[in-house]
Amino acid sequence: MITQTKIRARFGLGIWGLVAAAFGLVFFLGGGAATFADDSIRMGIAAAILGSGFIGYCSMLYLTREKKDGIALISDERDLEIARQANEIALVAVLVFVYVVCIALFLGYETAGNLPIGWMWFLAYATGCFGLLAQAVATLVLHSEMSVNG
Repeated sequence: MITQTKIRARFGLGIWGLVAAAFGLVFFLGGGAATFADDSIRMGIAAAILGSGFIGYCSMLYLTREKKDGIALISDERDLEIARQANEIALVAVLVFVYVVCIALFLGYETAGNLPIGWMWFLAYATGCFGLLAQAVATLVLHSEMSVNG
């Protein structure tokens, strides 16, 4: 049985996986953090990529909503529990992600005494992608575990 929660998680994983990959290509293939903030074209492309991700994600949420004509996607009490747990897991994952990236940047640039501002752009954009990816992955893992356990 495929539920609304599982459908949304699969689409979310696809949308944000593509967005993260496209952003990573734009960010790293054009010179990385050292040149990102100085390149308005790359910044615009990155913003458009993230914006299209949010438009696609919101469209998917709208298209998978409960319908008024009585044809609704399957949803049960387990879905509420899965969503709650997945959001908790995603929050912790995002906190760990931001912490690890910040510590890595500190250690990597400690002796240089300054940090290219492009890394702040990377952290902002990557955190958004990572958070939504973590939520989708956690949802799918929890859904499969609860399906196995009955």
